[in-house]
Parts: sequence; C-alpha cells; structure tokens
Amino acid sequence: MHEKDVRFSTQRQTAAELQPRMTNEDGRPRGMLQNEQKESNCDEPEAKFWYALRVTYARELKVKQYFDEKAIESYVPMRMVERRFFGKRRKRLVPAIHNLIFVHIERSRMKEIKSTTDMPIRYIMDKESKSPVVIPDRQMHDFIAVAKSDNEHVEFISPDAISIRNGERVRVVDGPFKGVEGEYIRYKGHSKVAISIRGVLSVVTAYVPLKYIEKIEH
Repeated sequence: MHEKDVRFSTQRQTAAELQPRMTNEDGRPRGMLQNEQKESNCDEPEAKFWYALRVTYARELKVKQYFDEKAIESYVPMRMVERRFFGKRRKRLVPAIHNLIFVHIERSRMKEIKSTTDMPIRYIMDKESKSPVVIPDRQMHDFIAVAKSDNEHVEFISPDAISIRNGERVRVVDGPFKGVEGEYIRYKGHSKVAISIRGVLSVVTAYVPLKYIEKIEH
C-alpha cells in the first residue's frame, strides 16, 4: 500500500471514531436507556396524604364503609357513651364528631372518587391557603393514638376552644400517652397535651404529669 493510501486510511478511521455513537453498548439505539429510566420513574407509587373530609347528614360511618370496601384507609373519631336500651344501660361506640372523616389516599385517586361517586364528601379547606387540609403522617398518627385510648378523660374539642398558638411543642416520655407529640396546654386546671388539626379538630389527652413531659427543641 502506498504511503498516500495509508495516510488516507488513518484519516478515515479517525473521522469514524469522532462520529457520535448511535447505539448503546448493548446495541440498542442511544437514548432508549434514558427513556426506560424515565418510564420506570413513572412506575413509582404516588404518595398518599391524610385529608380531612366533610360529610353530610351524619353519614360518616356509611362513607367509612365505602372506603373500607375499596381498601382505602380512613378514620372516624369515636367515643364511648352509655345509653339505655330496653331498660338496661349499655356502652357503645359512637362518632365523636358527626360529619367528619379522615382519609389516607393518593391525590389523583381522591380526585377520581370525588368526580365519580355519589358519596356526600367534600374537602375541608384551609382558610389561609384556600387548599384542602392535609395532615402530616406523624401528626395523624399521634391524633389517632390519643383518640383511640380508653381513657374517659380524653376530649375532642374545637381548635378555637383552646389557645395553643403559642403553646410549647412537647413529647410525652412516659405513661399511657408515651411517644405522643403535641402542644403543652393547661386545660381545666391540669397539664395536658393537645394534638390539633388546624381548622378541623383537637384531641386533648387526660392529665399528664409534668415529669412525663419534655420540651422539643427546634
């Protein structure tokens, strides 16, 4: 091969090396892997949120049954009352607050249900943000933990009934409410902890000794 031919061959190989690769190492067109990665990200489960919903005509238990049948987590605050049946006094659980239910669900699924069901439900809206009330998982967990306790001194009250705006953030470190976080308050002359869902409802523990309460440092 002449020197000229050798020089031409070398130049042609170098030019080929400089051309951008059109395939990946496995032979698939370049860009397919990136697209697959994007598609796999779309397969990630959508996040669930706790929403506070308003129900009409005291049908909160009927709505809960509807969500239960769809395997959707929901919660209706209940309390024990004593009533007379056929001359005998019996205890039974009843909704603590009528027309209220909390639902743990994806935003898109909630939107779909609201647009297709005839269930009497609507979002409780935050007055400041004008958007649906969304409760953080930890706050809802503590709310349910206190609300489900068997202590007869646990109370459900309106958030406006107590002043907790400047209350200290605390954690209960011992006793039946151990692990619960909320705001320290003096209520009916006793030290208690309130878990308040702004604009919706507050649940207040029974008396908690001060030695069982520690301040949460921000």
